[in-house]
Amino acid sequence: MTQQLTANDELVSDVVACQLVIKQILDVIDVIAPVEVREKMATQLRSIDFTGNSAAVDPVTRRAVQKAIALIELKFTPQGEAH
Repeated sequence: MTQQLTANDELVSDVVACQLVIKQILDVIDVIAPVEVREKMATQLRSIDFTGNSAAVDPVTRRAVQKAIALIELKFTPQGEAH
């Protein structure tokens, strides 16, 4: 298939590819990392200082960090504890 993709289609395919890789990484972490390590991952993301970080001014970056925290918490919250 040699279909030419638009720039937007390429961007979307990049995002989907990243999501697939992230899913695989999270599955591995779920198996090998103790709960303390997983909690530290979310805590490190939460500790980003958006007031002093120039990248944090970007709403896309800020939203990406929020989504990353939610993904880690969703992935690693035991079923009985999920809200």
